[in-house]
Amino acid sequence: MSKGFRRIAYLRFGKMMEPLLPRFSELGKTLRKAGMEVSLRMYLSTSFLKIIISLILAFPATLGILYAFNGALTGTVWFSATIIGLLVPFVVAMGFLVYPRYVASNRKRALESSLPTASSFLAAMASAGVAPDKAFLALANENIQLEIAKEAEKISRNIEILGYDLLTAIEIAAENSPSKVYSAFLEGLISVINSGGDLTSYLTNETKSLMRDKIREEKEFIEGLGVIAELFLVIGVVSPIFFIIMLAVLAIMSTDASNQGTILMTLLTYVLIPIGMSIIIILIDGMQPSE
Repeated sequence: MSKGFRRIAYLRFGKMMEPLLPRFSELGKTLRKAGMEVSLRMYLSTSFLKIIISLILAFPATLGILYAFNGALTGTVWFSATIIGLLVPFVVAMGFLVYPRYVASNRKRALESSLPTASSFLAAMASAGVAPDKAFLALANENIQLEIAKEAEKISRNIEILGYDLLTAIEIAAENSPSKVYSAFLEGLISVINSGGDLTSYLTNETKSLMRDKIREEKEFIEGLGVIAELFLVIGVVSPIFFIIMLAVLAIMSTDASNQGTILMTLLTYVLIPIGMSIIIILIDGMQPSE
């Protein structure tokens, strides 16, 4: 999404979105948890403009495509184009509501996956006598492609540039985190620093606990793969073979001149099987711990 498009949307619809901001306060929180650096008003303005564009283009585009395939503007073509023309903006609107949650969910998994590594790093820095703010800065400067390093960079930025103290910067990170595990880790860190406790001991114990949880999650994922494998055999292998054989036999035995068997086989091959495989991929992606 280009900055120019966002700017046009904000200038055109920014003021119109003002009364809607309280209603979408939860969406604003989700945007922050997702790490999407865009204001709620900007996001709503952009979404509204795209919904309008889809509403304008969906009907004529669908009508043109159906006319190209059908060769005539029948009542069915007009009805289908109208339904799709109304459905597309609805899907676009739902997509804008769901997308931040999807991004926040991925970010949550990435944070929880990299948290044991970050906790171990901070424990090593604390044992060496490095101050917590400097430890977060060192973690942010590490050349590692982990979500936790980006979080450390935000904490360091709030301290170095925005002038927040360490505890406030950590508290902001905890509030904007999509992961309860990471939030609890930061809140525990705040408590230890406030009480003057042993930071090294806390981080070491947290690292051990997080490592145990990570190992348990990996075992659960491996066990769940067995169920997914059986589901794959049923949806991707056994069912297609069964239906293809059944349709072929029915086509041989049938005296009907229509091509219903061919249509059903085409539907099975190009629609139902890909949908089933997509569902399996989504299930595996949802179960798999982030690396």
